[in-house]
Amino acid sequence: MTIVAFRARHSEPNPMKRFDPLEIPLYGVAEAARWVGVPVSTLRKWVYGRDYPAAGGKRRSQPLIIPADERAGLLSFANIAEAHILEATRQFHIPRADVRAAIDLWAKSDPSPHPLLTGKFHRFGKTVVVEFLNEKVSASRPREGQRMLGDIFDDYLERIQRDASDRILRFFPMRRNEHRRVMLDFDISGGQPVMSGTGILVEVLYERKKAGESTNVIAADYGLSRRAVDEAIDYIAA
Repeated sequence: MTIVAFRARHSEPNPMKRFDPLEIPLYGVAEAARWVGVPVSTLRKWVYGRDYPAAGGKRRSQPLIIPADERAGLLSFANIAEAHILEATRQFHIPRADVRAAIDLWAKSDPSPHPLLTGKFHRFGKTVVVEFLNEKVSASRPREGQRMLGDIFDDYLERIQRDASDRILRFFPMRRNEHRRVMLDFDISGGQPVMSGTGILVEVLYERKKAGESTNVIAADYGLSRRAVDEAIDYIAA
């Protein structure tokens, strides 16, 4: 937890959030984008918005994610879980303006600082957002023959695990992680990617492989299967 203490001490998080461990500013935008599996440019636009041409000049779109430390641009575990869910809308090519409108719509029902992460959203709020976004998409460009956004949302939501009080415990990134070999758990290794069910940092496996060690040796050292090591290294390499 040394990294957590260092980063928290050198940033100025929102005082209303500092007592929630899931709101501790831990990740830079580039690092968070790497773990979630989205382009850095995309995550930066989700966090800061973007300029776009409008009558009389330029306007700036609203952000989709409010970083735990806006001043330093550091994201929390809750923030990257939001990015994980928003990736579903990117896969469906939903315009950011429509996603922002959908989030605002659901926020009226649940004024949480992270409406997409609430248990209520997981259980039934998703339907409201999906219907709203599907209507927007259908109005502009019908997408016949493709999976419904609701199915994609389900894929992402099912990779988030919660405790009995609906607090997020961990999530399993989608990119190159079909068998959920890699997880991010706030209580393990400071929220860095680890092998599922262990505290083994995935990046350590990757660095050993990069240094020339064989997968068999690495797997034997940690009591893992060769396939698990290969898939974890592929996640990092991607």
